Amino acid sequence: MFIPDGDDAVVATVLTQGPWDPNAQYGGTPAALLTWAVERVPTLVPMRIARLTVDMHRPVPLGRLGVGTEIVREGKRLQIVVATITADGAEVARATALRFRTGPGPDTWSDPDQAPITAPPFGAVRPQRVQFEGRNGFTGALEVREAGDRSPGTSWYRATRPVIAGEEASPTVRLAWASDFTANSANHLDLARWSAINADLTISLARAPRGEWTGVATRSWYGTDGIGLSRADLFDRDGFVGTCTAALLVDEVAAPYNDPS
Repeated sequence: MFIPDGDDAVVATVLTQGPWDPNAQYGGTPAALLTWAVERVPTLVPMRIARLTVDMHRPVPLGRLGVGTEIVREGKRLQIVVATITADGAEVARATALRFRTGPGPDTWSDPDQAPITAPPFGAVRPQRVQFEGRNGFTGALEVREAGDRSPGTSWYRATRPVIAGEEASPTVRLAWASDFTANSANHLDLARWSAINADLTISLARAPRGEWTGVATRSWYGTDGIGLSRADLFDRDGFVGTCTAALLVDEVAAPYNDPS
């Protein structure tokens, strides 16, 4: 998806392209790139990401992009890192990552008096149908599996191509890449009339994810004031991992992935 170009830049390939515009990325690819940048920042003690907020305040284009990081709070219990993506000198996206130190924890994973959150079934591969020529390049790196009789907003996702050329993506980078499906996988609007685009993602991780697959079980709400919210439970093959939320800007215009047929 991205080819390194020096120490502080990458080139975004067509495998990052989303449905909104031929020169704009699918939201999961900048989220994955920013997560990768955060994970490269050293820590004073072993740490992992507990929360990552990605703001995509401009369309993130294909082509050459600058990638930078800054530690804004350093410590042995927590660290805050800001990672940014720039295009032609302008910031187009940023992530704020909260990292906590890792250490001994309790044996009880969740409240035994509450019903457990169970992972969706790991079903059959879903055939892909690209609806528009020259868009949706990200689907060239996407595998989707059904989730049994769960709601239409629940599926399993896996990146089939490297996020960064020559590197194996970490499970957290893979999860960030899949997290953008939170925004519209449960879109119940009339797509011939309405679109809902997210300008952010907030991922909270109860534990470190494992493996290549991310299950996303999402639900969406759309306010009468043109602002919406999507919220998802995230899973790996071992069970519940965390949550993702996305703020949505709802416009009375046909969604670009609406199939007019």
